Amino acid sequence: MNQCHNCGVWVKNTTCPLCHRGVADSFSIEKDAYPTYPTVNEGKKHKTIVKVALFITISLISIALVVNILTPSHNIWFVYFVSIIFYVFISFYHTILSSSHIGEKILVQLICLSSLLVWLTILSGGGKWALNYMVPFLVDAAILLITVITIRKRMSWRSYVGFILSMILIGFVPVLLYIVGIVTVLWPSIITALYSFLTFTGMLIFSDTTFKSELLRRFHL
Repeated sequence: MNQCHNCGVWVKNTTCPLCHRGVADSFSIEKDAYPTYPTVNEGKKHKTIVKVALFITISLISIALVVNILTPSHNIWFVYFVSIIFYVFISFYHTILSSSHIGEKILVQLICLSSLLVWLTILSGGGKWALNYMVPFLVDAAILLITVITIRKRMSWRSYVGFILSMILIGFVPVLLYIVGIVTVLWPSIITALYSFLTFTGMLIFSDTTFKSELLRRFHL
């Protein structure tokens, strides 16, 4: 007997009566009965890439430290360099090599890039331009990106709910920072909070009942 790959039924003919596709014989089905798993060599290759990236990171930091010490200058540019190198390594490891959920990757990128910009602003004494402008716009971009991905992958939207809610809550943080006096420019924070609110409202209005059930479950209601 032959088995249809698409329907999973066994038939005597070479064509499936359900989907009208050609079927394979039982020998080929038996041969491919077990799923393929990543080989040991693939795991070793991944670890090797991580080790090489870590070695390059440590080497660059060490070389930059020595050059900064030997350079007759009072400018400690080494700290800037290390901050950027750490961000690049985290991005390479968690965003490119990692098999983490794409929502988690976007959230980690938002937190790391925002932290990097704020840190570089503090080091350079450039005021609060990162907190005032860059962080709110990065939150807007992250919410927009994950919303588009969720709309395109409607069948797996439930796995994105937690990450969307996290970014929406982060969208109100700049307003809170303005209230306590850390942020000094209001309009970018207001735009981010408004965009977060409208995104959440749109999710409630246009989503089905399963989304609302998932939302209540997330908040333990």
